[in-house]
Amino acid sequence: MFESEQRKLGKILVNGEFIAPQDLERALEDQIHTNELLGEILARMGVVDPIDLEVVLSIQMDLVFLEDALKLAAGVRQFLGELLIQAKRITPEQLEYALQEQRRTGEKLGEVFVRLKLISEKELDGLLAFQQHQSDPLRAVRLRLGQLLVTTEKITHQQLQNALRKQQLLPHKKIGELLVEEGYVTHEEVSYGLKLQRKLLTATLVAVLSLSSTTSFFIENSEASSSHEQTTVGKMAAAYATLKVVYQAPELVVTQADILRGYAEVTSASRIEIRSNVFFFLRFSGLQGPFKEVQIRGFGKDVLVDTEGSYLFLPDIRGFVTFELTYRFILSRDAEPGTYAWPLEISAHPTMVA
Repeated sequence: MFESEQRKLGKILVNGEFIAPQDLERALEDQIHTNELLGEILARMGVVDPIDLEVVLSIQMDLVFLEDALKLAAGVRQFLGELLIQAKRITPEQLEYALQEQRRTGEKLGEVFVRLKLISEKELDGLLAFQQHQSDPLRAVRLRLGQLLVTTEKITHQQLQNALRKQQLLPHKKIGELLVEEGYVTHEEVSYGLKLQRKLLTATLVAVLSLSSTTSFFIENSEASSSHEQTTVGKMAAAYATLKVVYQAPELVVTQADILRGYAEVTSASRIEIRSNVFFFLRFSGLQGPFKEVQIRGFGKDVLVDTEGSYLFLPDIRGFVTFELTYRFILSRDAEPGTYAWPLEISAHPTMVA
């Protein structure tokens, strides 16, 4: 298999963060002695879910040519900066600097990225095409959440069609929400589908950037692992971002009913105020058992936080802003009813370029 003819499976799995680079190295060393298929070795090692592997294999041939890769661009249309951070091509600090340059010069943001040599003009063209394809509802059927749940056998094709028909009557509701309401899937399974979708889109996005230009300029930064990843704060003495908790529920009560449905939801549990003179990150931390994940609403887009924590970069906000937050805590299998201290911490951190 030549790299020019087909993107290697290992590279796709690493780019999508299905496996770690060191896992790929171990598997390749093993392959020399066993002559097994790479996917079989990775599954045997237990570093990749066999179902996830099958889905990746189903799109592998689509990542050979740029035109095919672009057809996989699904999901809500994202900003250029978000896409580049997701592909690990820039850090949030570099995005902040590019936004400052855009305000100073009046250029389009893509032009700033090219001028700063963060991407090439051909890569910008590929990125813009990917962005445009994301907003086309007729494209990327295979990487839509509902279809991924069908592919991974979480729901049937008929159940998806039923939910899609209901969505036509309730366009404000997301397909995952409707599938849960119909009892076809659990919130945990929807979270799995969303994570799988993001991994596949990240691998596709990296392929689009690579295929758009024969010379790719990569920025090495092991810390920039997602669009919410925190980076080292640059030196600017006057920069600040402060978070004030106006109201916070002191505890979280988990009932037997919550255990049965798999989550505990608290509406308007937090009200926070943030003052800043630069763009900033929000850091979410402290989540632990019996809570596996928490879905947070109130920032204009949903935030998913697991026990490893997460970051949210808000590129369009600075000054003074207030958020009222609603939480849905996904419970672990061994969760028990009871009263728990509030399990999540939120902090604000300024970002700037040194």
